[in-house]
Amino acid sequence: MAALAKELHHYHQAHPHYPPSRPPQPKRRRRQRPPYMHTPSGPGDIQPGTWLWVTPGGLHPAWGDIHRLAMLLRLDGRYCEVGLDDTTVHRVKPDLLILERTPVVNAARAAGVKSLVCSSRPLPRSLLPQWQWLRWTLAEHIEHLQRDVAALAQSVQERLFAL
Repeated sequence: MAALAKELHHYHQAHPHYPPSRPPQPKRRRRQRPPYMHTPSGPGDIQPGTWLWVTPGGLHPAWGDIHRLAMLLRLDGRYCEVGLDDTTVHRVKPDLLILERTPVVNAARAAGVKSLVCSSRPLPRSLLPQWQWLRWTLAEHIEHLQRDVAALAQSVQERLFAL
């Protein structure tokens, strides 16, 4: 054992970066979370306080290349601000953010929806057609919201200026 320990010590001295280390974490603002949590009820119903998953590649490499649970703090088309559990604030592109499905599923069950998945197959189940928005990225929700706003504005103008 002493010889093995000595050999490992010499190897570590020759290769000081073993095991590989991640880059140091950059300084980030810390902010208190919103005092409420928002549960989306349909496509485009995204507000601050919504829980999201940040997909790999969305955060600085120092925070790891895994899915991270975060709360939406500010919604924007180019970069959204999210807060992680350690209260740090990060800017992430909306196409790298996906919804946390658990609160939505719980709210749907409380509203009387029996299941959001087809129960005919025991293996991977697909969502019912009206619940496909659960798999959208945040960018798709923003796009859906902008389409609805544009359609609403157009229909109001047509009614105002009808001859």
